[in-house]
Amino acid sequence: MSLALLALATLVVAQAPGAAKAAPMTVQVEASAKEAPGVAEWTSELRTALGARKDEFRLAKPGERAELVVRIDSVSSQPDGTSSLNGALALGEVKRSFRYSFSNVRVEAEKLARNLRKLADQMQAAGK
Repeated sequence: MSLALLALATLVVAQAPGAAKAAPMTVQVEASAKEAPGVAEWTSELRTALGARKDEFRLAKPGERAELVVRIDSVSSQPDGTSSLNGALALGEVKRSFRYSFSNVRVEAEKLARNLRKLADQMQAAGK
């Protein structure tokens, strides 16, 4: 009996509010136009960057519904030598388009991945 109480006490302590961490959010990165220049590279780099952030995100498995969907629509070159990414975020019913200027895909994909959880949390709060 005391062993069961000890196990229960361990579970309660492990689930205390101060000890709890937010579960990783399931995310899916998709390309709306796979053949468009730069879209496949951005999709791949962003998946890699998000996959590395295991405390914040978990890449959705095939057939699994993701909590957050990042859609890459297009990548275009700007006259000043930078490029611009157009995309959208969807978190449940809340959707947000975005435009992102960049010069290095890998560096900027990692930066976007770092900031994406904060954006998703803001979207989630706005949807309530």
